[in-house]
Amino acid sequence: MPQIVKPESHLQHTTSDHRGASVLVSTLAQLGLRDAVISPGSRNAPFIISLVNHPLIKTHVVIDERAAAHVALGISLKNGTPAVVVCTSGTAAVNHGPAIAEAFHQRVPLISITADRPGDAIGKGHGQTVIQSQLFSNHTLYCTTIDECKHADSEIIEMAQKAWSSACGGGPSHLNVPFEEPLYGKAVCPEIAIQAPNLTPKPALTIPQTLLENGNRAILIAGPRGLWKQGLKTNLPGVSEKFSGIKGDALIASGDLLASGNILDIEDRTQHRNAPSAIITVGQPVMSKSLRKQLTALNVPHIHVGDDGAGLDTFGSLVESVNADPCEWLSYYEREVTKSDDFTAFFVKEKTRITSIHEQVVDAAAWSDLSAYHEVFKAINKGFIHFANSTSARYAMLFDAVNSPEGDIKLHANRGVAGIDGCTSTAVGHALKTKEDVLLVSGDVAFLYDINGLASVQELPNNIKIIVVNNGGGGIFRWLEGPNEVGLLASHFEAKPKTTIKAASHFCGLTYFCALDAESTQKKLTEFIQFTGPAVLEIVTDPKISSEVYKKYIAAFQNK
Repeated sequence: MPQIVKPESHLQHTTSDHRGASVLVSTLAQLGLRDAVISPGSRNAPFIISLVNHPLIKTHVVIDERAAAHVALGISLKNGTPAVVVCTSGTAAVNHGPAIAEAFHQRVPLISITADRPGDAIGKGHGQTVIQSQLFSNHTLYCTTIDECKHADSEIIEMAQKAWSSACGGGPSHLNVPFEEPLYGKAVCPEIAIQAPNLTPKPALTIPQTLLENGNRAILIAGPRGLWKQGLKTNLPGVSEKFSGIKGDALIASGDLLASGNILDIEDRTQHRNAPSAIITVGQPVMSKSLRKQLTALNVPHIHVGDDGAGLDTFGSLVESVNADPCEWLSYYEREVTKSDDFTAFFVKEKTRITSIHEQVVDAAAWSDLSAYHEVFKAINKGFIHFANSTSARYAMLFDAVNSPEGDIKLHANRGVAGIDGCTSTAVGHALKTKEDVLLVSGDVAFLYDINGLASVQELPNNIKIIVVNNGGGGIFRWLEGPNEVGLLASHFEAKPKTTIKAASHFCGLTYFCALDAESTQKKLTEFIQFTGPAVLEIVTDPKISSEVYKKYIAAFQNK
């Protein structure tokens, strides 16, 4: 967490004459706030004045509130500390909801500040009024209303501190702030002295008794973790999604591919030497339903390790949550607990089998989504890659051998709630806070759904690039039996967009590239990567062929 800045008289600056804004902003700045995403409005004018004039805070303007909140989420993902997103009253405030829910489930620091009408105006037919108090109480770590007409400066400072510390613990806070008119008055920022928070010492690393007794064949399941968190190379066996940042020779990237081999479907689990004796989870839950089903059937002790809250009882056997940095704890666990070499070797062998089958199937595949992702992973060897939900994130798991032996690529997807809203905006927010390239790989539906993440951002970063794999609609619905069986696949599930990717790109001011097959994709990827400035590369694939190739791909890993 950034160090608290001591107020100095020469740093006095212009701010709003509303204490609900000036005291709150000044306090958050001293606590470490450096970025605020603002959506234009009138009721939030006191915050705009206070934030824009504060010398320690960088402001970013995004017109659409839903996109703005996800841009702030992307900034927080890069910084590892809360960014603030500010909006006016009414439905504008409600539009922060999707990003708040994502931050809550992904455990990313974020602070939503919603301006509000005075309490006596609510429910009386005034414009832009909804019930905003406790609006996000079920999806925030701290949620309160700051009323400058009722609360003293000391109380505002205290609530700001609670919001900041709660968000830093891993999740969102929501501050609702009503303002009386007039809204545009200015004042000199007051000198506010706050006490530095008492730093809680890290707990000593410990290993639960369950693992001391059953950890010799423990399986590691590593799900998505924040981009700001460090990675690790471990010898433990199991599954580690690309979004976890944890690597190892016995770790398989795709839970679906591990589950397809049925190596965990063991009847006599107590005697079989390849049966896991315990489950260790870090990060958020992995996306594979089939793996979750197999691990649940094992009915072995589950230990979660993390420093951002208790673990989820994903497999119905959670015994304990260990409060520790996962990477530090895993290194300690490897040193302290004797593990079965045969068990680890079994996963190394299975990973080799999966890699071999993957290469064979990809090389023989017709031009499809799978082929397109293969070309992308061959071409990209540095920077950050964001993946939109839902097929894009799933394809990312299939390519374990990313061209990055030194770990110079980091991958991310919004897997907290796993919705398609905000995927583009999150990548844009991340790009605003780094000089490195940020690439978003998206589908056509997800790209167009969150188009305001590009169209309403007033300062589009030059280092954002987007690859759109266009398979003509929601391709994931072709993986499912139901949509086609009810006869509504094309009309109501796949729902091919009416706007072209080319037209949308030009509308947002992005340079457009297009590829139609393997040869043109290789050529255009080179041009696209070398191009300086925000750009879109559309890679066109056939939805029917892509679905058939994917199903054959998954079937190829099944042990006969």
